[in-house]
Amino acid sequence: MSIILKDFKNALFFPSNVRQFISDFSVIIAIFSMSFLDFAVNVATPKLEVPHEFKPTLETRSWIIPPFTNNPIWTIFLAVFPAMLGTILIFMDQQITAVIINRKENKLNKGCGYHLDLFVLAILIEICSIMGLPW
Repeated sequence: MSIILKDFKNALFFPSNVRQFISDFSVIIAIFSMSFLDFAVNVATPKLEVPHEFKPTLETRSWIIPPFTNNPIWTIFLAVFPAMLGTILIFMDQQITAVIINRKENKLNKGCGYHLDLFVLAILIEICSIMGLPW
């Protein structure tokens, strides 16, 4: 349905701005319409069961993962190498993206939040690392 709606911009049914709107939001329209159809017709589809309260999945674990509990001391020094590789990967990704965006043919100006994305990414990586969540 999403693919059909994506190609709707070439149809002859509605004015061009309506067709473009439907084409731009084809995925969202398809998701909402199929979810509504599932709800209205009461189709027996598997649903995700969400718990009623927001808590860690294990009762014995807290939100913050203690890094020095149950780990030998040598793992701290061994973790430096993957951490450096992850740091280099994120930094190079940011720099390569900035070089591509800053080409003269794009004619872009640096705004006040130019490096804000790298700062937000760094904060989120720290929070996810402390809580044991994936990046």
